[in-house]
Amino acid sequence: MALSVVLIMIAISCKKDKNLESNIENKIVDLNKTDSKSKVVFSEKKVQEIYKAYLNVKAGLVNSNNDAVRSGSKKLEGILDDSEDDKQLKATSKLIALTKDIKKQRDFFVTMTDEVVKRVSKSKITSGKVFKQYCPMAFDGKGGYWLSDSEEIRNPYFGKEMLICGSVKEEYK
Repeated sequence: MALSVVLIMIAISCKKDKNLESNIENKIVDLNKTDSKSKVVFSEKKVQEIYKAYLNVKAGLVNSNNDAVRSGSKKLEGILDDSEDDKQLKATSKLIALTKDIKKQRDFFVTMTDEVVKRVSKSKITSGKVFKQYCPMAFDGKGGYWLSDSEEIRNPYFGKEMLICGSVKEEYK
């Protein structure tokens, strides 16, 4: 009887330790977090909304969270209308929102970035900076750009595999 009680106690305590260990391992860590952020304000409200939604997509890619990428892309798609200016960005946002494959989302993100760069580079920024960053190793050495609200690199094309691979190539202010 005493042996049974001891075995049950050991089993319970081991189970608690495994749960605790699992919780620590599964703790959500935001890989996109940086020490400094540039609070960017655009003169156009729509560009502000587009940029904010874009940053959410980028953060999802940095964290390799395809659901966050899909959600951010869907939000971005909702901001856009059917005008010629929005056509490509809306189509790309829709493609990203429809796929669950993080690699394909990253492939489509290149086009999304190109379209958002067009908006940001032509827009008046009343405060803050947007950092255009580049990773030469993305896409088998072809390289890839993205926009960020921090000078610190958080690579959306590799996530935790190569989190800080890249450099700032341009600033919009």
